[in-house]
Amino acid sequence: PGTCCTADSRHRPATARLSAQPKTTIAQEAQEGAANLSVRASVFFNEKQRLQRDLTALALAVYAETTGAPPRSLAVLDALAASGVRGLRYALEVPAVGTAVLNDASDEAVAAMRENARLSGFAAARERGSYLHAGGARLEVSQGDAVALMRARRRHFDAVDLDPYGCVAELLPAAVESLRDGGLLCASCTDLGALSGRYGDGCARRYGADPLRAAQKQAPELALRLLLGCVSRAAKGRAVRPLICVVFSDFFVRVIAAVGEAPTGASSPLAAA
Repeated sequence: PGTCCTADSRHRPATARLSAQPKTTIAQEAQEGAANLSVRASVFFNEKQRLQRDLTALALAVYAETTGAPPRSLAVLDALAASGVRGLRYALEVPAVGTAVLNDASDEAVAAMRENARLSGFAAARERGSYLHAGGARLEVSQGDAVALMRARRRHFDAVDLDPYGCVAELLPAAVESLRDGGLLCASCTDLGALSGRYGDGCARRYGADPLRAAQKQAPELALRLLLGCVSRAAKGRAVRPLICVVFSDFFVRVIAAVGEAPTGASSPLAAA
């Protein structure tokens, strides 16, 4: 069974595909977990989301342990990486992670990922865009559209992390398609206004569901359930097993779910989970 809880954090003011904010040359050094970072205002980094990143790193470690994944055998994707802190932490803190792909469409974000890889102990490899760590982990820094990358790597990743600003729905089909059988989908959604039904038919357009207007007190839980339903439809027959479902201080929701093949005769992907 999955877990549903609330936590204190804030959503991030960035775009769904581009992570850059207004340019600045001022940088500050920061450390989060095992990652060392050079933080610039031109590339999104919200230190208040550390709890969310801690939770996902722990979930990935437990997933590796329960599935018996050998050391450095897993491939993970941070599809909207910005500073790269998520992928860096997964590669450095989870021994089973062998390759972490960090992708963003922003020039500033890609430059920041390369710099933060160096600060975190990775050295450039011969293969362009690749970085190696003495502990055996490998980083791949990618620049491009997240959906195109995921569709190009069908059934390639053991875990995919999606943390856009606003609606995550358009990213889900490609993310599920890129997951290997039993892989983890980690998805955040910050548009709780739409999910709660405050903005007319916005939820129906984005998530294919209409929330009950009379259940505003249950809006955070309804948002989680609506997001899980959207994930299930994006799975196109594959089973979705919710593992952790969290509301972060009513600002955004995050789900971590395992995606695999549905048992024969299952009535629906979520029921099969």
